[in-house]
Amino acid sequence: SYTILLKLSGCDPDGEFTCDDGQCVTMEQRCDQLPDCRDESDEFECNMLVLKKSYNKRVAPITSASSSNRTILPVAVHVSINLLKIVSMEEVQHKIDFQFKISLEWRDNRAIYHNLKHESSLNSLTLTDIASLWLPYVIYANTDMKEAARLEMGLRTTIVVTREGSLTRSGEEVIDETEIFQGAENRLTMYQTYTKSFQCQYNLRRYPFDTQVTTPQILDCIRL
Repeated sequence: SYTILLKLSGCDPDGEFTCDDGQCVTMEQRCDQLPDCRDESDEFECNMLVLKKSYNKRVAPITSASSSNRTILPVAVHVSINLLKIVSMEEVQHKIDFQFKISLEWRDNRAIYHNLKHESSLNSLTLTDIASLWLPYVIYANTDMKEAARLEMGLRTTIVVTREGSLTRSGEEVIDETEIFQGAENRLTMYQTYTKSFQCQYNLRRYPFDTQVTTPQILDCIRL
């Protein structure tokens, strides 16, 4: 014997979600952290990230140039840094401490996302999802120990998905209506905040009677 769930719905299949009690709400209200169904079933089963069993997080996302050309193309990772604060400067030791925020952007063509929202803050991945994903590995070359941007090292690490691509809807065989987005079309962004000590070269021929000019070259001290 077995049990199979069936859902009889009068809701619009092109943009509405059927609550367990039969109420209709929009798909934009589905999994937005605000219960809209009377029975709150629009906030059930809200796993955003879907990975195949063959997914290997130790391998970076890759593509081929074409179906006939098997040349491997590695994923492009865009890096940006926002300087938040100059914590301290040690001219004699050629060191400067920065507090900064680093942002890493990439697309993982092996991932699938469910029910993405236009507001990126609502597409924040859980810690469980983050632990299952491939993440970029960035090394700060001019720190004492060649420190790296790792998940466990950030004071705060957040990964969000930006909804950019088109969507498809789940078929009738799926009990709950789902909007499906492909990883190749929707950008992942990882934010981390750090305070690190960097080694920089100062012109100290007249120290301490000179003035060090650090702008606009100040971020040149952070070498990746």
